[in-house]
Amino acid sequence: MLDVFGGQSLSHDAPILVYIHGGYWQELNRDMSAYCVMPQYQSGIRVIIVGYDLTPKVKLSEIVEEIKEAAEYILNMAAKFGARSVWFCGHSAGAHLVAMLLFSGWLDQLDDNMCCTVKGFVLISGIYDLTPLVSTYINDALKLSSEEARSLSPMLLNITSPLMTKLKVLVAVGEHDSLQFQRQSCEFAEKLRHHGQQVDCVTVSGVDHFDIVENLQQQDFTLTRAITGLVTGGPASVPRHSCDTKYALQSSACSSGTS
Repeated sequence: MLDVFGGQSLSHDAPILVYIHGGYWQELNRDMSAYCVMPQYQSGIRVIIVGYDLTPKVKLSEIVEEIKEAAEYILNMAAKFGARSVWFCGHSAGAHLVAMLLFSGWLDQLDDNMCCTVKGFVLISGIYDLTPLVSTYINDALKLSSEEARSLSPMLLNITSPLMTKLKVLVAVGEHDSLQFQRQSCEFAEKLRHHGQQVDCVTVSGVDHFDIVENLQQQDFTLTRAITGLVTGGPASVPRHSCDTKYALQSSACSSGTS
């Protein structure tokens, strides 16, 4: 379940940006999530929007496996195109699914050619620790036990790969995201650094949990420019408002915040 934009019209070696939507694993679809396509396509980037089955139709663990299969399929496609790089990007629940590619042993299952093609990840306003969701209405569809939530939380997993140190990661969160999203973004960035990852963690000014991705349809949006720069190898234009600094200033509030 994926849509490819620029499959034939861009050069064969064009970099690929893979986008995975949010919606708490129970809402939205790929047709509603193509807002990032045009600015990236105009910058010479082939964009692939990935869809997936939703809860409660399937279990979250099945969605994680579905994304792994889709990612491997895309890497095979990239090899046929001769793409020079593949980048995985996700928002909210989509960021969780992308992060699970890092902490589930998936990287070590790839062959050498695939590994060389994967260059990095963009995680936008993600959910990296699922345990706080178990006691909320969100779990009505997920039906996660506490044990399952822990096993599906990239924040709590330590299945790492030496390949991680070769990848770049941009962790972004909105200035007006909830304190829980801000806290989890900053803590996950620190976890990645602990494992030797090259990480930029930034707060994007003036946006909340939703318009941080809706604004990706704008060429001059701060995060659009940052993603384009990462993927093309040009100036990343990563905003210098570090979410690490913001979290340090609000740590006491973040520790008790809820989404």
